[in-house]
Amino acid sequence: MKIKERYKLNKSSNTGDKCICPSCGNEFEKLSYQQAFCKTKSGTKCKDKYWNTVTPSKRNNKTRISPASASWSVNQEEHRDNIFDPNDEHPFSSSALGQWDD
Repeated sequence: MKIKERYKLNKSSNTGDKCICPSCGNEFEKLSYQQAFCKTKSGTKCKDKYWNTVTPSKRNNKTRISPASASWSVNQEEHRDNIFDPNDEHPFSSSALGQWDD
C-alpha cells in the first residue's frame, strides 16, 4: 500500500483501532481522532519524513539555505569584519592594560 493511501486510511480509522505508520511501518493503536503516525520514534520524525516525502518542493531540500538565512550569514560576517581589526590589541592584553609600560 502506498504511503498516501496508508495516511488516508489511518485518518479515517476510529480511535482505538490498530493502524500502520505510513512512514516507518510500525503498528500502533490510534489514541486520538487526528493521529495518523506512530510515536515509536522520538519527536515528530515519522510525520516529518512523510510530509517531506509527499511534498515535491521538500524532497531535495536537505542542504537548502533560505534566502533570509544566507543574507543573515553574510551580514554577520561583514559585522565581524568591521568590529574586529586584526591590528587592534585585545582589551585584556598586558600591553593594553599597561602592566609592562616603563
